[in-house]
Amino acid sequence: LTSAKDLVLPKTIGGWLYLSGLTSAKDLVLPKTIGGSLYLNGLTSAKDLVLPKTIGGWLDLSGLTSADKQELRKKYPKISII
Repeated sequence: LTSAKDLVLPKTIGGWLYLSGLTSAKDLVLPKTIGGSLYLNGLTSAKDLVLPKTIGGWLDLSGLTSADKQELRKKYPKISII
């Protein structure tokens, strides 16, 4: 999966969500709640990224620059971003 176009996800996911193939957050509508970790390590930009209200585990954004991650940490201080 390299594009979120036409991807329909449920409002809640009880476990982890692995979307590491995505390179862009364009058209990505994430569930409001993810019970486990969220893997988005293929993203190369934080543009258009809106995170869920709750992530039970960590958020893997290892493909982003440190500056992008720092901005997301400011916007979402309760989410553990790696």
